[in-house]
Formats: sequence, structure tokens, C-alpha cells
Amino acid sequence: MRPQPVLSLKQIRAINAVAQTHGFGQAAEALNTTQSVVSRAVASAEAELGVPLFQRGWGGTEPTARCEPVLRSCTNVLRLVEEAEDEIEAMSGTRPLLINYLRWHQLEAVAAVTRSGSVSAASTRLGITQPAVSRAVSAISSHCRQDLFERRRGGFIATPQADRLAQLRDGVNRELARIKPLLNLHGKGLVGRLAVGMLPFSGQESVAIAFGQLSREHPDLRFVAVPGSYDMLVEALRHGEIDCFVGILRNPVPYRDLVETYLYDEQYTLMARADHPCHDKPPTLTSLSKERWIIAQHGTPARSYFERLFATEGEIPPAQTCEMLSFSSAEKLIIRSDSIALLSYAKSYLANLPDGLRRVALDLPDNRTAIGVTTRVAAQDDEIVQLFISTLREHLP
Repeated sequence: MRPQPVLSLKQIRAINAVAQTHGFGQAAEALNTTQSVVSRAVASAEAELGVPLFQRGWGGTEPTARCEPVLRSCTNVLRLVEEAEDEIEAMSGTRPLLINYLRWHQLEAVAAVTRSGSVSAASTRLGITQPAVSRAVSAISSHCRQDLFERRRGGFIATPQADRLAQLRDGVNRELARIKPLLNLHGKGLVGRLAVGMLPFSGQESVAIAFGQLSREHPDLRFVAVPGSYDMLVEALRHGEIDCFVGILRNPVPYRDLVETYLYDEQYTLMARADHPCHDKPPTLTSLSKERWIIAQHGTPARSYFERLFATEGEIPPAQTCEMLSFSSAEKLIIRSDSIALLSYAKSYLANLPDGLRRVALDLPDNRTAIGVTTRVAAQDDEIVQLFISTLREHLP
């Protein structure tokens, strides 16, 4: 018998559903089956292909880099089957139930009978018995809810619906034949995923630059950037949803299972909109304590520094917590507000502030803060993470 396509329709539907819903449980619900059925289908596909297809990620279950060509073919096969269903329904007025019940050997059988004109010739062509061919044709006719052949003295005459199924067979085989050659292509570089958390403000530009370089050198790496608070990213790191995170170091790290890698220093800097009254005369901590402030949330290094800074004045100025997760968002807020903000900047960034934003001309004491990468102790030897850290070092501010 001719070799069957590398994946069954059941496996294809499971792979597509997991990718679409980001979880095995959600995929089972979408397919109206059980999670164990979906898990077995994906596991058998991984065993057949010899590559892992999914991994745990920030948004749930994510396709691996090696899954991407498989997923493209799965999506294309499902589209081919749905198009065939649409066209057969247009021909006959009855919609087939192919997407749920079709098996590839049934499609091979109907294509062989269509092109050879008889069950016996199809049997020889496929290398299986005549009863096996008849059972397969009967099954696919049942899925289509209509007869696919007219029996004549000289054999079987295919209906237009049978011809369309033969075309479907060709399209499916062509699509699935592409998978293994694509998987066997040994592209340059590493294969896998790099998910990086980004604490507010610090080091985010370097992450983007590093991703850009790594994407060129390692085209089979998938990249995920996840902004978030310290507590949120710690939990994501511990659960394996991200591989590391970048930002202000706690120094010492407050968790035994995490380790910090120093990269460079930034400096705490006061910022206000360019026309803020605080720029009208030389500022002091005393004069600035009467202003309103936008500052990071409690428990962060920036908040602790802010409170130490003004403790000498005997009063902490009114502060509004800012949980913006990017420089651009925070700076836009400052430009449009009456408040002063305390942010950390690399010196190179201070030289290129956006229009409408101006540094408050007050030199702050002990304002250096360490920026680095936090990883799990157990993942210190992770090749992809270490490559990311070394790439970051190449592009330090």
C-alpha cells in the first residue's frame, strides 16, 4: 500500500487547536473531546516527527520553533478539507462531514477507484484487498452522506464529488510531504525559545537590540518579550513561562532559587515637562517636596530611593504610583502632567530626551542603580540564556 501522509487528520486538528487556544484543555473543549485524547494525538505526532511541538510559555502552551512549519501545513490541510466540503455541498446540496471523520486511507481509496475505474484495479494500485477498498469507499461515502460512484457494467463511474475528493487527496499529500524535508533542514544557529521579562523602564532598549541581532544569527529561535512588575516576573520565571528578566537588580536577590547577573549602571534622574515651573529657578529637595510626584510602586528600588531621598527633609511629598511599563508611556504621561517623576536612565538616553521633556537640574546623591539579568539558579547553564546575556553585553548603553 502507498505510504500514508506523515500526520493523520486527527493529529492535525489537535495540533491546530492547541496552537489556536494556547492549551490542551482549551483545545479539547474546542474539539468537543477530552484533554487526554488531544494530548495523545499531539504526543504521537511529536514521536512521528521527532521534534517537540509545544512548550509552556507566557500566554499558555506555545508552539516551538520546530512546530512552525508543521503548523503552517496543518492549517493549510484543514483549509483544503473545508474547501472540499464547501464545493461538494454546492454540488449536491448536502454537506459532507469530512473534517471530523475523514481518514487518509479512505481518501486514497476513493482517489484510486476514481482514476482506475474499478475496485479490483484500485486494489492492485494500492496493494490492499478488494474488500478493504470497498469498506474505505463505503466509509467515505457515509461521511459525505451521498453516493460517490455509479455502478456500470464496465466498472464504476465517479461522480463530480468523487473527482473533488481525488483532488483533495492530491492537495493533502503535497502539503504534508513538505513537513519532514523542512524539519530536516539544518539551519544555522540554535533552535528554541527565548522569553525575556522586562521590568519597567530599565534595559528595555537593549533587549530589543539583542533580539534583533539574535534573530539574524539564529533564525530558528522564537522570541517573546514580557513587560511586568517584579513579583509578576518572578512568578513567571519560576513557572518556566519566561527564561529570565532584565531590569534594576535587587542586590541581593530576595529568593534563593534566583541569581542576578550585573550588566551596567543607570542613574536615578528627576524628570518633568519642559515648561514645568520647577525649572524656573534652581531646585532643591525642599522646594521639590512641595510638588506632586509620579513614582514607582511600593517595594521597588526606585520607591525606596525616593523615600530615602526625602526622609532628610522630614516629609515625604505626595506621590502617585505609576505602573506604566515602558519609557515611552511614562514619558508621555510626564509631559502631560503637573507632576515630577523619578526614573532611571542610562547616560546615553539622557542625551536624547523626547521633545517636551526636561531633566530637573538637581544632582541626586548616590543615584547609581545596577541593571542586570535575573535567572533561575537551575538555569545558569542554559545556552540560549547565556547567549542572550553575552549579546546584551555587546550593546550596553
